[in-house]
This record gives sequence, C-alpha cells and structure tokens, in this order.
Amino acid sequence: MNNIFSEDILQNDFFDLIKKDDALIVKLKKNNNVIISSWLNGGICHNMSNIVNQSISGNDYDDLSNGDFVGFQRNKFIDLGLIPEETTGLMTSACMDNYAISSKKYEQLEVTSIVTAGADKNGVKAGDKASFYEYNNHYFTHFGTINVIVIINSNLNDGGLVTAGITATEAKSTVLQDLKVESQYSTNIASGTGTDGLCIISNKDSDNHIENAGKHSKLGELIAKTVREATFEALYLQTFMSFEFQSTVLSRLSRFNISFYDFFKESSDEKLDYASKFYHFNNDLNNVAFVSSIVDLIDEVQVGLLEIKDIEKIVKLLFEAYLSSDINDEKIENVNDILDLLIKSVNHFLLN
Repeated sequence: MNNIFSEDILQNDFFDLIKKDDALIVKLKKNNNVIISSWLNGGICHNMSNIVNQSISGNDYDDLSNGDFVGFQRNKFIDLGLIPEETTGLMTSACMDNYAISSKKYEQLEVTSIVTAGADKNGVKAGDKASFYEYNNHYFTHFGTINVIVIINSNLNDGGLVTAGITATEAKSTVLQDLKVESQYSTNIASGTGTDGLCIISNKDSDNHIENAGKHSKLGELIAKTVREATFEALYLQTFMSFEFQSTVLSRLSRFNISFYDFFKESSDEKLDYASKFYHFNNDLNNVAFVSSIVDLIDEVQVGLLEIKDIEKIVKLLFEAYLSSDINDEKIENVNDILDLLIKSVNHFLLN
C-alpha cells in the first residue's frame, strides 16, 4: 500500500507520535511495558515498538464481518509498514484527524494522553442491557469508541499499569458524566461506549520507579487530568459534544426519547408559531436548570436512592412555582407520569 500522508506530531526521548494515513502511531524508543485492550498482542506486553490507533471505515467493516480481528489488525499493521510481532493497537470509527493530546509535568514526572472519541452512537452506562451475546468468538459489535492512550515517562511494574488503567478509565467516565452524555441503551447517563479501548505505557529504562498510580497519587492526578482534557477535546472535535451543545432543554431530555415533536403534538398552535416559542424556551438556561432539577430527581429514582412517592410533592411544587402549572390533582405513579406532566406544563406555560 502506498501511504498518501504522513505527519510527525510529537517527538521526545521516549516516543514519537506519527499520523500515517488513517492511523496514529506511537513509536517507542526505549524498553517499555504496556497494558492494552488489543486483539493482537493484547493484555500485558513488553518492549513493543509501535502502538497504533486505527480508524475503521468503508470496506473495513466487510473485512471484519468474519470476526477475525487479529488477522485484520495484523494486515493493517503490515499495510502501515510495521512488524506485527512488535506492534499492538486499538480500533475506532473516529477520524484520526480528530485526535486530542494533553501533556502534564510535575518535577521529573510527565504524562501524555492521546484520545480519539465518539460517544453519540454507542454511549452506554455499565450495567445497561447488552447489545450482543458472544459465543465462541462470534458476535456483532458497534464502533463508536473512546480510545485512550496514556504514556508515562516513569517506570511502573505491571500491577501499576493496571492501577493506572483504572484511574484513566474513571477519568474518561467523569467526562461523560459532566457532559451528561446519554446512553443509547437506557435512560441513564453513559459511562463510556460499548467498544472503548485503553492503552497504558511506561518507560522501563527510567530510573524513576513508581508503584502507585491511584487517584491519591500525583501520577494518578496527572493521568486523570490529561485523560479528561484530551477526552473533552476529542469529543468536541469528533461530534461537537461540549457544555454549550448540552445546554438546552431537549439535550437534558433526549435520553428519555423526548423531542420537539413530543411537545408540539400536544399543542394547538401552528408548527412555525410553536417552534418560535419553543426555540426560546429550549435555549434559556433558566429553563435548562429547571428541567435539570426534574431530571436529577428522576435519576435518583432510577438508581434507587429515592422512590416516586418521595419526590411527588417536590416535583409538583417545582412545576407550580416555575411554570405556574396547576397539577395538584394529577397523580404521579412512575417516571413517565413526570415526563408527561413536564410536557403538559411547558405547553401551558408557552401557550397561555
């Protein structure tokens, strides 16, 4: 294969980062240990030469239809001019042009996180209903992935890599929670996607031996901060996901499958007139805050912290105080009742 594009992105004593065609390649210059969720050379491995983040598109999905992910990765590595036995990597449908990098230093310690991310089609909260069942390596998978590569300039043992992986994974999840990214498989907030990938790399030639990468440690802080920064940026670059994007009434309600048409169909206005009124309501941050308070109460019911009977009174008070809605006689027996009353109350507010 003739490569049509190659770009040097970052260089230091430990690694070079190169973008080559539809792949990001971390070329490691020193002895290393790695933990990675790869099909080829996955798990704990030592002294890898290359870590690849590979974009999957077009005919690649046909090539993957037989489930031979190991063979697919091997062929991709060969196409990139890499030796498969010395290479491992991640795959995603995200565009490699939308990568994000965050590096942070403290004293002799330095951490670099490289992230590609898309969560709009495959977001899921851990514990949501499964989307496939695997038996004997036969299954169907979706691609809509957050891939995180964390490079640490210090020397960790293999157990330390696992702890670093826990810290990085939790950091990624906090980004989705902060942005209130919806699960595509439930009414919950996503904690990741169904196909996320992770790679942690440490420099075994470093004289700085570190055994603790947990959240109390400085290393854990640097891992979490770089992963968070890079994940925020990568999500924005890939899907325009951001705090601003999420700051509308409909964004708060989308995980309950509520759209503009659920409001409009309960109104008596012409569509254009109603849309004009709803546009202003949807984008007013005071209204977003109000709807968020209702949704937060629903979330507490969904996870079992509260029951419907515990929030019924406060929900009615919120509707009455903010939307001047008279719903004292309305019964609230489940979450759908709350959402139906929300639509009804908003329309009363807009149309009267």
